[in-house]
Amino acid sequence: MSHLVEVYAKDLGVKIGEPYLKPHFFPILDDNYITIHNDNKVQSKEYDYWEEVIVLVKKQAPEINFIQIGSGKEPRIKNATKFVPTFNIKQSAYIIKNALMHVGIDSLPVHIASSFNKPIVAIYAHTYSSTCGPVWGHKKNHKLIESHRNKEKPSYSLKENPKKINLIKPEEIANAILKKLGKNKSSHKTLYVGDKFKEKLIHVIPDNKYQVSSKNVILRFDFLHNEENSIHLFRNNNVSIITNKPLGDEILNQKNINSVNYFSDRFDEDFIKKVKNKGLSLRLFCTSKENLNEERYKFFDYQIALIEDAEKIESNKKQIKLPKKNFKIRSYSIYMKNGEAYHSLFEANGKENLDDIFIDLEKLMIYTD
Repeated sequence: MSHLVEVYAKDLGVKIGEPYLKPHFFPILDDNYITIHNDNKVQSKEYDYWEEVIVLVKKQAPEINFIQIGSGKEPRIKNATKFVPTFNIKQSAYIIKNALMHVGIDSLPVHIASSFNKPIVAIYAHTYSSTCGPVWGHKKNHKLIESHRNKEKPSYSLKENPKKINLIKPEEIANAILKKLGKNKSSHKTLYVGDKFKEKLIHVIPDNKYQVSSKNVILRFDFLHNEENSIHLFRNNNVSIITNKPLGDEILNQKNINSVNYFSDRFDEDFIKKVKNKGLSLRLFCTSKENLNEERYKFFDYQIALIEDAEKIESNKKQIKLPKKNFKIRSYSIYMKNGEAYHSLFEANGKENLDDIFIDLEKLMIYTD
């Protein structure tokens, strides 16, 4: 398959030449920096784990700075040294020209970097790297990482669900960068990343009156039904409730309720009517396969999903074989319990039951280091 540059050259009747860029000075005070670019204009290109990549590189090369470049509309990479929005290509070219290397998605900065013969680490998924990769510069300077796409062909789609680019593991990108820097490889090994790993949710188990402030609070009455410890949470937060028992009027009268998620083997009809009359968003989840059809018949106005923890655990165990020891867990979600904040249900419950990992699996990154 031809490279896009070759296709354009043929269609326009011109030869492929060497680009000429005249960079405009832009004040960058950092030394030893790498430019990095990510963008969400094309959803299937956007990589979600740059933060993890930077952490791995900085462990081996703490002196290296990461300068995120772009127009200013791009999502921020949390632990990049700084984000430098530029007004035109010439300013971006100046920053890239003076960098140690360029890292990022398939985008214009990759080609600017190739015009200056800079080392490049670029990632691809929804297209082949051979059709869109950098054209200029020495090929030995280019490390093009292509998603395995679960052995599928590129989608060429602007949107993917799930995104195939996220199948590229952070350490593969980090090690490519470290190799070009002449540094030792990272020992990090990603074992699993859940589709909801990046969700930033605060799960509050109301064994205390926790002071939290977030638009994404999940009140977990399914673990502990204590309404007295929960009333204050509705004042400054948007709260989604998970419960396996009917709720009192004081809770249902609160503002800022996003939704009520009701889990039960048999639903309480009076409670459902009460929630409906208050105009709250209600979702029903049946926890008994035997009762599912009967409950769907009784409450046919609702879409009732079947949720069985035992079945979910067994299904998720097929996705990853956990090491017997020395694995680590990371998540952007938090569980508030015992007066502490934990990054998984497994940790919140004292690391006593591995099944807690499989209940929570879609929210987790599991790795060794």
